Amino acid sequence: MARIPDAELGDDVPFKNNLVRATYNNPDMHRGFASLSGRVHSASHLDGKIRELVVLRVAALLGAEVEWRQHEPGARAAGVTDEQLAALRSGDRSAFDGAEAAAVAFAEQVEQCTVDDAAWAAASEHYGPLELSDMAMLAAFYGLASRYVLALDVGID
Repeated sequence: MARIPDAELGDDVPFKNNLVRATYNNPDMHRGFASLSGRVHSASHLDGKIRELVVLRVAALLGAEVEWRQHEPGARAAGVTDEQLAALRSGDRSAFDGAEAAAVAFAEQVEQCTVDDAAWAAASEHYGPLELSDMAMLAAFYGLASRYVLALDVGID
Protein backbone atom coordinates (compact mmCIF):
# COMPACT_ATOMS: atom_id res chain seq x y z
CA MET A 1 0.00 0.00 0.00
CA ALA A 2 1.25 3.45 -0.87
CA ARG A 3 2.71 5.58 1.90
CA ILE A 4 0.34 8.44 1.06
CA PRO A 5 -3.37 8.26 0.31
CA ASP A 6 -4.67 8.11 -3.23
CA ALA A 7 -5.81 11.54 -4.36
CA GLU A 8 -9.31 11.96 -5.71
CA LEU A 9 -9.11 12.45 -9.46
CA GLY A 10 -11.61 14.59 -11.27
CA ASP A 11 -13.00 13.97 -14.73
CA ASP A 12 -10.50 16.49 -16.09
CA VAL A 13 -7.54 14.21 -15.28
CA PRO A 14 -6.93 12.19 -18.47
CA PHE A 15 -4.79 9.40 -16.99
CA LYS A 16 -5.94 7.58 -13.89
CA ASN A 17 -3.39 5.20 -12.46
CA ASN A 18 -1.67 4.76 -9.12
CA LEU A 19 1.21 7.05 -10.03
CA VAL A 20 -1.21 9.86 -10.93
CA ARG A 21 -3.20 9.21 -7.75
CA ALA A 22 0.01 9.72 -5.78
CA THR A 23 1.33 12.79 -7.61
CA TYR A 24 -2.09 14.45 -7.60
CA ASN A 25 -1.90 14.89 -3.83
CA ASN A 26 -0.20 18.14 -4.89
CA PRO A 27 -2.06 19.17 -8.06
CA ASP A 28 0.39 21.95 -8.94
CA MET A 29 3.37 19.59 -8.65
CA HIS A 30 1.44 16.93 -10.56
CA ARG A 31 0.88 19.30 -13.50
CA GLY A 32 4.62 19.89 -13.87
CA PHE A 33 5.40 16.19 -13.54
CA ALA A 34 2.65 15.22 -16.00
CA SER A 35 3.74 17.88 -18.49
CA LEU A 36 7.32 16.64 -18.55
CA SER A 37 6.12 13.03 -18.62
CA GLY A 38 4.18 13.76 -21.78
CA ARG A 39 6.89 15.87 -23.41
CA VAL A 40 9.70 13.30 -23.05
CA HIS A 41 7.59 11.17 -25.37
CA SER A 42 5.55 13.53 -27.57
CA ALA A 43 8.30 16.08 -28.22
CA SER A 44 11.07 13.50 -28.56
CA HIS A 45 13.08 12.97 -31.72
CA LEU A 46 13.61 9.32 -30.77
CA ASP A 47 11.84 6.33 -32.26
CA GLY A 48 9.20 4.81 -29.97
CA LYS A 49 11.10 1.54 -29.57
CA ILE A 50 14.27 3.36 -28.53
CA ARG A 51 12.29 5.42 -26.00
CA GLU A 52 10.85 2.28 -24.44
CA LEU A 53 14.26 0.59 -24.30
CA VAL A 54 15.59 3.60 -22.37
CA VAL A 55 12.61 3.73 -20.00
CA LEU A 56 12.67 0.01 -19.25
CA ARG A 57 16.43 -0.14 -18.72
CA VAL A 58 16.26 2.69 -16.16
CA ALA A 59 13.27 1.06 -14.46
CA ALA A 60 15.14 -2.25 -14.34
CA LEU A 61 18.29 -0.66 -12.92
CA LEU A 62 16.26 0.95 -10.13
CA GLY A 63 13.94 -2.00 -9.53
CA ALA A 64 10.85 0.12 -10.24
CA GLU A 65 8.31 -2.55 -11.10
CA VAL A 66 5.48 0.01 -11.32
CA GLU A 67 7.27 1.81 -14.14
CA TRP A 68 8.22 -1.47 -15.79
CA ARG A 69 4.64 -2.72 -15.81
CA GLN A 70 3.28 0.57 -17.12
CA HIS A 71 5.73 0.57 -20.04
CA GLU A 72 6.05 -3.09 -20.96
CA PRO A 73 2.85 -3.19 -23.08
CA GLY A 74 3.94 -0.11 -25.04
CA ALA A 75 7.40 -1.57 -25.48
CA ARG A 76 5.93 -4.78 -26.90
CA ALA A 77 3.72 -2.74 -29.23
CA ALA A 78 6.83 -0.84 -30.38
CA GLY A 79 8.57 -4.12 -31.26
CA VAL A 80 10.57 -5.00 -28.15
CA THR A 81 10.82 -8.81 -28.00
CA ASP A 82 10.64 -11.15 -25.01
CA GLU A 83 14.38 -11.76 -25.38
CA GLN A 84 15.04 -8.02 -25.29
CA LEU A 85 12.79 -7.52 -22.26
CA ALA A 86 14.78 -10.16 -20.39
CA ALA A 87 18.01 -8.51 -21.53
CA LEU A 88 16.85 -5.11 -20.27
CA ARG A 89 16.31 -6.63 -16.85
CA SER A 90 19.68 -8.41 -16.81
CA GLY A 91 21.77 -5.76 -18.55
CA ASP A 92 22.82 -8.10 -21.37
CA ARG A 93 23.21 -5.88 -24.43
CA SER A 94 23.80 -8.79 -26.84
CA ALA A 95 20.06 -8.89 -27.63
CA PHE A 96 20.28 -5.47 -29.28
CA ASP A 97 21.65 -4.16 -32.58
CA GLY A 98 24.17 -1.32 -32.69
CA ALA A 99 21.83 1.67 -32.27
CA GLU A 100 19.63 -0.12 -29.72
CA ALA A 101 22.66 -1.28 -27.72
CA ALA A 102 24.01 2.27 -27.79
CA ALA A 103 20.72 3.62 -26.43
CA VAL A 104 20.64 1.02 -23.64
CA ALA A 105 24.26 1.78 -22.74
CA PHE A 106 23.61 5.53 -22.76
CA ALA A 107 20.52 5.10 -20.55
CA GLU A 108 22.64 3.16 -18.06
CA GLN A 109 25.32 5.83 -18.14
CA VAL A 110 22.80 8.64 -17.55
CA GLU A 111 21.32 6.74 -14.62
CA GLN A 112 24.73 5.97 -13.14
CA CYS A 113 26.07 9.50 -13.75
CA THR A 114 28.90 8.14 -15.90
CA VAL A 115 28.36 9.97 -19.21
CA ASP A 116 31.88 11.12 -20.03
CA ASP A 117 33.40 12.14 -23.37
CA ALA A 118 34.00 8.51 -24.35
CA ALA A 119 30.39 7.53 -23.58
CA TRP A 120 29.10 10.54 -25.51
CA ALA A 121 31.34 9.69 -28.48
CA ALA A 122 30.14 6.07 -28.49
CA ALA A 123 26.47 7.10 -28.43
CA SER A 124 27.17 9.76 -31.08
CA GLU A 125 28.06 7.02 -33.54
CA HIS A 126 24.31 6.29 -33.72
CA TYR A 127 22.56 9.46 -32.55
CA GLY A 128 22.90 13.18 -33.10
CA PRO A 129 23.15 15.81 -30.36
CA LEU A 130 19.40 16.54 -30.32
CA GLU A 131 18.54 12.83 -30.03
CA LEU A 132 21.08 12.40 -27.23
CA SER A 133 19.66 15.42 -25.44
CA ASP A 134 16.19 13.85 -25.71
CA MET A 135 17.57 10.49 -24.54
CA ALA A 136 19.30 12.05 -21.54
CA MET A 137 16.09 13.89 -20.56
CA LEU A 138 14.06 10.69 -20.97
CA ALA A 139 16.43 8.59 -18.87
CA ALA A 140 16.68 11.30 -16.21
CA PHE A 141 12.89 11.69 -16.05
CA TYR A 142 12.34 7.97 -15.60
CA GLY A 143 15.04 7.93 -12.95
CA LEU A 144 12.95 10.55 -11.14
CA ALA A 145 9.67 8.71 -11.72
CA SER A 146 11.19 5.41 -10.60
CA ARG A 147 12.63 6.90 -7.43
CA TYR A 148 9.28 8.57 -6.70
CA VAL A 149 7.24 5.37 -6.96
CA LEU A 150 9.82 3.50 -4.88
CA ALA A 151 9.95 6.15 -2.14
CA LEU A 152 6.18 6.34 -1.86
CA ASP A 153 5.68 2.58 -2.35
CA VAL A 154 3.20 3.23 -5.14
CA GLY A 155 1.39 0.01 -5.97
CA ILE A 156 1.17 -1.69 -9.32
CA ASP A 157 -2.09 -0.94 -11.15
